[in-house]
Parts: sequence; C-alpha cells; structure tokens
Amino acid sequence: MSSVISRTTKLHEFISQFFFSEETALEPILGDAGLRSYYRVTSKNKAYILMDCPPSYCSVQPFIDMAIFLKDNKFSAPEIFHQDVKNGFLLLEDFGTLNLKNYILTNKELSKNTYLLMVDLLVALQSKPLPGKLQKITDEDLIAELKIFVDWYVPHAYKKELSKKQLEEFINIWRGILKQKTLSQPSLVLRDYHVENLMYLEKKKSLRKLGLLDFQDALIGSPVYDLVSLLEDARIDVSRTDALSCAEYFAQKKNFDVESVLVDYHLLGAQRNCRILGVFARKAMRDHDDGYLQYIPRVLKYLKYD
Repeated sequence: MSSVISRTTKLHEFISQFFFSEETALEPILGDAGLRSYYRVTSKNKAYILMDCPPSYCSVQPFIDMAIFLKDNKFSAPEIFHQDVKNGFLLLEDFGTLNLKNYILTNKELSKNTYLLMVDLLVALQSKPLPGKLQKITDEDLIAELKIFVDWYVPHAYKKELSKKQLEEFINIWRGILKQKTLSQPSLVLRDYHVENLMYLEKKKSLRKLGLLDFQDALIGSPVYDLVSLLEDARIDVSRTDALSCAEYFAQKKNFDVESVLVDYHLLGAQRNCRILGVFARKAMRDHDDGYLQYIPRVLKYLKYD
C-alpha cells in the first residue's frame, strides 16, 4: 500500500508544480495493455493529458525524444508542457477524444479514404532521415518476442507447455520463416501504429489531421511492420480486400515491388499476431483481465490468411 500512496503523492506533487494552487480535475482515461496510466487533467476549462509511467516499467525519455523528432518534422505529436523524467510523469497536449477507430466507425463511407490517408502518413514518416539512438530490431529480436506466445498463449489455448525439443523446433521454424523477408530498407517503426493510437484533429489540414500517440517504443526495422499494425488490427475489422488494396497502394507510394511487400506483410503479420496472442493471454492469466480475450478470434483470423 505504501508504494501506491507514494506514487499517488508524487503524481499530485508533479501536477502542483505546473498548476500551482489552482483547482484541477483528474479523470482516469483508458490506456494501453502496458503499465502506463493516463489521466485527463482539467484546469480553467483547459484540458491536458497526464502520463504516469513508473520508472521501474520504462523511462519516459524515449517518448520525449520521439515527440521532438515528430514535431521537428511537422507531424502532429502532442506538445510536452511539463516533465519529470526521474519519476516518470509527463503533462501533454490533449488531442481530444476522437480517435481514428471511432471516426471510422461513425463515418464508414469514408473508411477506405481514411485508411489511405493513414498509409500516406506512414510513407511520409518513413521518408524522413532516421532519428538517432533507436535500436535496430533483428530477426533474433523478433524471435525473442515470440517467447510471450510460447509462455502464455500456448498454455492458455492448449493447456500445456512446449517441451524443450518442441521449443527448439519452433525457434528453428521461425528462423527459416524470417529469412524469407525480401525488403531490407531500414525504416522508422512506431510499433503500435493503429487506429486507436491515431487521433482525428478536425481543425488541422492534410496529414496533420492525424495526431500520433504511443510512439515511445519506436525502433528501426522493416518498412512493412507498421503497415501490418494498421491493417491487421486486433480491435477493429479491416476487410481482406481493403487491406490488400492498401498494401498495394503502399507499395506504389514507396516504389516497392508489390509481391515483395506482400511477402513481408504476411511474414511479419504472422510474427506480430502470435506476439499479440501472447500479450492477450498474459493479461488474462497473470493480470486477471479477460477484456482482451474478445479480440483473439480476430487475430486468429489474420493468422489464417494466405
């Protein structure tokens, strides 16, 4: 209990440094599947977003660095008004409540054009010089990520664990799969590039209408990885026809061979979706949060695509 109280105290101390003695309203808002917490802070009829990221979980410095990179390159990333890197608090610009998922669900006739705009933004992000200090993700890193699938989804779905021999076979199979990737161009990968992490900013123009969130885990990797994140989204249906059409559009915009894009799209899609199954199973088994289990059938559907 003392650690919880200490964290809460630090949070209010952080807020008081920015708002001084003003009365503020603090409202919890939905976060991601990680250990970060988010709040909407309202003061004098102006809203801000407070990110609470325990330093034992991860540092907020990568978020700060990427926000600076994105804003320097004229993309819509939230302004950072106040920061405490040591304790893991950031006070951010509030992009409102309308994310691209809700925008698409309420404007279904604009869905295809909206996805094409998100692909345009992805291409624009990849056209900029790569930011420094980002780790390059390797095939071995991708294989290591699948440990969560082995450790959590296999026991969840099949009520057993892999033997040592089965695990070795699993790893060797994946090494062979990933060797088939065809595109080697290193690109910025935001990792969680999907409609719930993109906000619709009505007053802005062109690509700046799309507000970027949740980019602190950015890496250098395949240009196709974020395309898969967008088009094989666990939380919203994207028709197979529309997904393939967007993949072809991406290939044309990047001047890539379409078949090469589709090969990498399916290979990385399989890896990513296996990892996500592990994340959802862990939430249920370890954290007693069954809310993510509803998305598993959609992820399995993606894995069945050929």
